[in-house]
Amino acid sequence: MRAIAVTKSRVLLVLAIIAAGLMWGGSAAAATKTIELCAKPGTIQLPGVPTPPPTTIWGFGIPTTPGDCSTATASLPGPQLDVTLSATEATTVTFHVINALPAGHSITFEIPGITFDAGAADVASGATLDRSFTAPASPPLSPPAPGAPNGPGTYLYGSGGDGGRQQAMGLYGALIVRPSTPGQAYESGTTAYNVEAPLVLSAIDPAFNNAADPGTYNMYSYRATYWLINGKAYPDTTAAAGQKVLLRYLNAGYDNTTMMLLGMHEHVVAKDAWPLSNAYDANAETIPAGATEDAIATVPAGGAPSSNGFPLFNRQLHLTNGDQTGQSPSPSAGGGMLTFIHP
Repeated sequence: MRAIAVTKSRVLLVLAIIAAGLMWGGSAAAATKTIELCAKPGTIQLPGVPTPPPTTIWGFGIPTTPGDCSTATASLPGPQLDVTLSATEATTVTFHVINALPAGHSITFEIPGITFDAGAADVASGATLDRSFTAPASPPLSPPAPGAPNGPGTYLYGSGGDGGRQQAMGLYGALIVRPSTPGQAYESGTTAYNVEAPLVLSAIDPAFNNAADPGTYNMYSYRATYWLINGKAYPDTTAAAGQKVLLRYLNAGYDNTTMMLLGMHEHVVAKDAWPLSNAYDANAETIPAGATEDAIATVPAGGAPSSNGFPLFNRQLHLTNGDQTGQSPSPSAGGGMLTFIHP
């Protein structure tokens, strides 16, 4: 299993589990960003012994040919979207969302914590939607009002359509809005870091995802059996490490999820893309369903608590893959929502 190597002269970032994508409008003016997304069906391969068949998802993808969703690949989570703010002027970000889901499934595109311009949020199958928001200059040219929206931070984008079923199918991803100063999570220098690791936390019930029509599935029967970080379950997970590691948690699941880091503390600096006035240290943090949290972990001198490094895992012990009724964990070493930071 590969994790991360850290030396005094360089930081090697291994973040293979993150499906990352970035699309800017080629002809856009300065401080104007356009991001095109397709929502469409796809499949992923979940781990297990024996190997289970591919699992159906509905996911976001970025088309390689603008406007042509046949050139996009649905991923779980959706592509990581990055916006870096201007130091001199406001930035307008426009999402061009194409609904390529089966007929009858409208998308509701939303990003908690982002205040969009007035306009529609829903788009029918086969149609397109433009949603825009404006972010202030970074750092702000004047003191921001309390609760001012759309600043730097970690945001969870997704679709709330079909009574929340679309997000359970995989229509979610990370939006990272960065300040103009490199190497900081927010405007304050106290949020400086060396390496970042966005960690999208989620779960899958294959019976739901593989249903003939997830839109009519009885969610009282929903029972997650795979617990994922960035769409992967251990042992397929890896993580990034450095002198200071920014852990960007995004909980795309339906359960409040507690993540625990052994061998070092996390310094929690922001929740729901809002910097905390009183940051604090913790070794276990509960991220509510739909919420985000930013924490900085400083890799200590000396050895890690295990040969694999510093374990970062689900404290509720969702550390198995597949239905465990009457059987041992698969793989035998466990699985689920577990990764390691390796110095």
